[in-house]
Amino acid sequence: MSGGRGRGRGRGRGERGNTKREKGGRGQQGKKHNNNRSSNRQPISTPNKSQSDSSKRRKAVLLLHGNRQTGEVLLGRMDKLKRALLRDLELDVIAPDAPHLFSEEDALDYDDVDGGGLDGSTRWQRTWWHRKENTYHGLEESISMLDQIWNNNQDYVAIVGFSQGSRLAHIISILHTITNGVAFPGLKCVIHFSGYGDCPMPDNFGTLLKDHWGGIIPSLLTKLNKFRENYHDFDDVQVNLPSLHVMGESDALVPLKSSEALLKWYVKPSVHVHPGSHFVPVKKLDIEKYLLFFNEVVEIRNLPPTQPIVIAVDGDDDDDKGAAKAVTEAEKLSNTNTTDAQPDEEHAQTQIDEVTALAQIFPTEFRLLSKSTPRDTDNYDPDDYFEENRLYKHPIKYSILLLSTDSEQSEEQLWPPKEISLCIQYPADYPDIAPTISLIHDMNYLEFSMHASDALLDAMRKAMEDEAGMPCGMGMVYAARVFFEDGGLASCTKTPSAVERNEPTLEKEETQSSSTSSFLRPSNAARIKDCNAQGLEVASTMLKACKSRAHSDDAEEVSATDGTMAVGKGGKWHYTVGLVGKPSAGKSTFFNAATAFARQRGEGGGEVRCEDGDDSGIILGGASMAPHPFTTIDPNIGYCLIPAPSGACPEDEVDDLATLIHSGLVLGSSHGRDSKGRRFIPVCLKDVAGLVPGAYQGRGRGNKFLDDLTDADVLVHIVDASGSSDAEGNKMCNGGNFDDLNHPLNDLEWVRNELVEWVYYNVSSKWDGISRRGKQKLIGMFSGYKQRQSFTEEVCVAVENFVFENEGRKDIFSSLETWDEGDLHRLVSAFLGARFPMALALNKGDIPTATQYIKDIKSKLPIHGAHTGVGLSAYEEMKFIRHHVALSFKDSSSTQTKSSSETMGGKVWECLQSAVSLREPTLVFPVNDMNTYEPLPGMSNCATRDSSLPNLGFISCITAARGHAPSQWDSQRMMYTPNTKESVKTALRDVILMKPGSTVEDVFQGLKGLGALQGEFVRAEAASRIGEKPKPVSKYEVVGEAQQDITNNDDKKKRMAE
Repeated sequence: MSGGRGRGRGRGRGERGNTKREKGGRGQQGKKHNNNRSSNRQPISTPNKSQSDSSKRRKAVLLLHGNRQTGEVLLGRMDKLKRALLRDLELDVIAPDAPHLFSEEDALDYDDVDGGGLDGSTRWQRTWWHRKENTYHGLEESISMLDQIWNNNQDYVAIVGFSQGSRLAHIISILHTITNGVAFPGLKCVIHFSGYGDCPMPDNFGTLLKDHWGGIIPSLLTKLNKFRENYHDFDDVQVNLPSLHVMGESDALVPLKSSEALLKWYVKPSVHVHPGSHFVPVKKLDIEKYLLFFNEVVEIRNLPPTQPIVIAVDGDDDDDKGAAKAVTEAEKLSNTNTTDAQPDEEHAQTQIDEVTALAQIFPTEFRLLSKSTPRDTDNYDPDDYFEENRLYKHPIKYSILLLSTDSEQSEEQLWPPKEISLCIQYPADYPDIAPTISLIHDMNYLEFSMHASDALLDAMRKAMEDEAGMPCGMGMVYAARVFFEDGGLASCTKTPSAVERNEPTLEKEETQSSSTSSFLRPSNAARIKDCNAQGLEVASTMLKACKSRAHSDDAEEVSATDGTMAVGKGGKWHYTVGLVGKPSAGKSTFFNAATAFARQRGEGGGEVRCEDGDDSGIILGGASMAPHPFTTIDPNIGYCLIPAPSGACPEDEVDDLATLIHSGLVLGSSHGRDSKGRRFIPVCLKDVAGLVPGAYQGRGRGNKFLDDLTDADVLVHIVDASGSSDAEGNKMCNGGNFDDLNHPLNDLEWVRNELVEWVYYNVSSKWDGISRRGKQKLIGMFSGYKQRQSFTEEVCVAVENFVFENEGRKDIFSSLETWDEGDLHRLVSAFLGARFPMALALNKGDIPTATQYIKDIKSKLPIHGAHTGVGLSAYEEMKFIRHHVALSFKDSSSTQTKSSSETMGGKVWECLQSAVSLREPTLVFPVNDMNTYEPLPGMSNCATRDSSLPNLGFISCITAARGHAPSQWDSQRMMYTPNTKESVKTALRDVILMKPGSTVEDVFQGLKGLGALQGEFVRAEAASRIGEKPKPVSKYEVVGEAQQDITNNDDKKKRMAE
């Protein structure tokens, strides 16, 4: 199989040489030349003994940084490209510092916006020359230094320059051309990032040619005489080197016209335009473009797809000793104990899900240390950490490089001088059991003391304790960042008495730094309320647009990044519905009714007893329920069954269903059907602790409750529609007087406000750094809510368009320093509205006061982030479920005949269906035969043993409610049984949930992950409706698109050939 696309990014690393390199990647030459900070002395490079044999030396690229930068800074920001060049093309990247210190006068030249301000922090910033009008003072020293580097120690083949460095790369290209390759011999290509050519060559360039190169190349003097007296007139020179010109559409410092003006100097230049501004783009597609360019112009052998990873185990400065004490991770792992306990299926899935999420959130910092095996070696992507791409070996171990969120650190050195990583290893029962954590670095005691190490580990253990029983990797990374950025490292260098004496001052500083409005312009309550409402309007528009695209005739352009509102990339969707609401609103009762007391995970529950007559005393399991606040402490998680959204299944078409029945086929369903014949689909249901006003500040269960929601795809707000309890869940005595009740609309408002303030508080507390670093930093602040970056970018675009249309303010994300609190509330409100669309369960409908309130709320929808509402009594439906579950435990032989006076209203199912309809999955029906629609043989385990299948008690409830049991359920033997040769093969039995934008290839990988298919992708056939002639489909085709003249059908039946 070839061309399969990955669904995750991680940190794939190539081989690290045993020779020491400076942190940040400056390389051997860059390090030696940076030791001399004087602008008056030319550094002398010395040969590296380990690389004296040219046959063993790797080829290299010379990287030239921009004005007000250093080689280390630029190379750090291009780390992905550096690693790709080393891994795929065996190319080193050397980034020396310019020989001149930056001064305020140099600001007249094109600046690198990330270089810093004109203050004390500029003392280490470098420049390649000091420009006076059109004379580049110091250009001679820069070229002389680079010439020495070029001709010593490395086989250089290319020059890459950014901004001012691109200008220097262009001057060197002209020099190389005029000298017929004598200057910078072996130069094969040049890449310009944000280059500019709308200015003449420097006046002193001709003097440089004549004085330095004229003596080396006598014929050059004759050539120089052909030019006019002004030596900067070199318009006739044509550089015959392959060149790639990378320019940003939004680059305000070097506009497109300036970059395009450089093209005239080059023969057949290649151009790559990205949508960003003044930076080096290093997204996957960008890197593929650079690698393709290098491959075409430089003869380099490809490396194997993987290389051993080397970890230095001590901080010895001696290169030979460091190499002798280095071990490959493969060697370390081969010595690990293979008898470690293995996690069960549920814990293993949780661990893999967290690893996948962390690799997406920290793509350059994440590194997998434990073993994994490619599922498909031909299409293996080392940067794809989804389980469809690799098989994980337990115990899982990985590291995350701890980096500051603010590149402009103050002089008090908040962070360690060298890299430091958090290492995490999962025990078998993680997250129920805490992971093992350690630190990886090569610093000595003076650079990073044991006291500092212990303090950092304590901070991360505290975060681990706060998230006990839940995945805590991200929390520990954030705790480490807070530790450093709040001065934790500096405090570790003080004596206890000194710290104690400074406590009042530190407390005052902490109070000031925690102010959420110190860097945002203040807004009054009315503006904040209006902006929150505007954000909801933006989110509602996005959701409607997404739904209309999904059901439109013209679906050809729908893709994983085209506004589909899927949280991740395409692939199998582990759909999760989160339950929110105040204490005692009935969340746990709703959860038990929806899951038939089948709680899979969580603490503090599992002892619910039946209290109905003869069934009294039977332990049912499920979530704990009680008429007082905070019955639920830790989240309850279980599978529930939801009727598929209307029109989502092929049998929903009446004519098609009739065609199937008339063909003598039996319509199946792996999870059963309700009384209306609607197919049940399984989703994960998560019931978290009750929310109280001020939770975002730590009241009640505080941020732990809010963090529990981050993996939900949609939310169901359980509302006490009777108005009989206050905001904290305490029962109110009303005597039948509506004036004494709490209108449920009040609960809708403050619950929504808590969610907004949760995110707003997290973002606004870092606003100083965000406003300085711009839009990308702001987008990064939303990375902890488990969605892809492009999703947040879509929200930002929608908000920006809204503000321009309604307030006339253009490009608001280019001027974050002008934002007020209302602007940030608008963005957060839009993000939450799109990320967590909400349905209402208007609970306690059996209480008389609820009738009017339910009517009022429904008439006002959408409101406070909620789009739909269903009136119900979770307690009444729970009683029905409890009764029949208890019967199944007491006497399984009677479950099919006994009845009760209780009724199953089905409103809980209706509510959950309305929630899933807000963000519909694409339903795919894998079959083995396109005529009979019989199941794939490999799906047998999924239909008989999958953890999402309803158990005996749940099935008893389904059949008692006049529904239909799952196809593979044997009602006589009371168990699931696989098909036999004599069995009647049902049609369209199986369904898998896919994310919008998923391709046929994604479906194939999802089926392989389920064990339904093996081998490589050969072909697939698809049809949109029953009886339609199937047609072959490409693995790149997006599933759910309309076929031929079919409209409003989001489903396909798949046949995957091995």
